[in-house]
Amino acid sequence: MTLFAHDALIFQQTKNFSKNDFAIYDEAGQQVAHVETGGSTLGRMFAGSRKLTVFDGPENPVLKVEDTMTFGRDRLELFDGQGNPLASLVKRITFFKTRLTIDLQGEELDLIGDIWGFDFQVTGAAGVLASVSREWSGVGNAFLGKSTYALRLAAELTVPQRQAIIGGIIALDLIREKQQRNRN
Repeated sequence: MTLFAHDALIFQQTKNFSKNDFAIYDEAGQQVAHVETGGSTLGRMFAGSRKLTVFDGPENPVLKVEDTMTFGRDRLELFDGQGNPLASLVKRITFFKTRLTIDLQGEELDLIGDIWGFDFQVTGAAGVLASVSREWSGVGNAFLGKSTYALRLAAELTVPQRQAIIGGIIALDLIREKQQRNRN
């Protein structure tokens, strides 16, 4: 079963100084995909994770997230598994909340969440398409750089919408990492 057939996914993130990888599970706890950090180790150490690839099987990429170098607002690009452009994301300037706009080939989706970044909704013309909540994975996991996210997707979403939403969740984490680096 492909990653995009599931309406509920659990993202288990593992971060360290040069990687930002995820394991993605279904509701039953079976791993259905994983995310690998790309680019050179030296580049990741200084600039952070800039390219992430989602695989739903060995050597089977289904989604790529790339953080483009820009001045000003964060901009990221999403590509399908073959490298074809899928969507672009822009971080919007807001007060007291986080907001990303996803342009999915002319369809606009908004990822909006609280200032602390624990709960988000993805909305579009049809209303709420998905919700994301960050779950506490324990003190030990926090010290090891692990975070857990639960994603619930509306059943009627198309594969490109699912790709854009999953890519948006991963992109949000890249943006958070970059903000944290800039503060330090």
